Amino acid sequence: MPAGERSQVWYPELVALLRREWRSDLPWEAIVELRDHLQSQIEGLRARRGIVPPVIRCSACGATGPAAPPTISIRAILLAVGRFGIEPSEAVRQRERNWARYRAQHDLNLLGRPIVGNSSEAPSAHEHEVEDRPLSVELTDESEEAG
Repeated sequence: MPAGERSQVWYPELVALLRREWRSDLPWEAIVELRDHLQSQIEGLRARRGIVPPVIRCSACGATGPAAPPTISIRAILLAVGRFGIEPSEAVRQRERNWARYRAQHDLNLLGRPIVGNSSEAPSAHEHEVEDRPLSVELTDESEEAG
């Protein structure tokens, strides 16, 4: 597996799909559908290539395990549209501001889904209570653990 591929999100195939499907006048509902399609594509691509998430160590409790697989948010799509030159940066900034307003007005999470309960974020692979400390993780190299 090439270096960095475990943490990569925007594979060339996904960028090509984004270029094909993106239109500057897409309504938010269509962008959410595009996000879902991109997410299913990255999951399938990673499965076909046998790409597993990197192993992480929780700095709060010391537990080790696979990191959460990458999740493509609506904002990640907007930033990618600018990063890959699909839209001009000013248009991307405006669209980002509009997304923040739309998201707040409609109580949507980062993925464009209605917020249920207290969770507005994508699910985490490792959750626990930590007293007044942010949870951070450190990447480990599997070869170090084996050696």
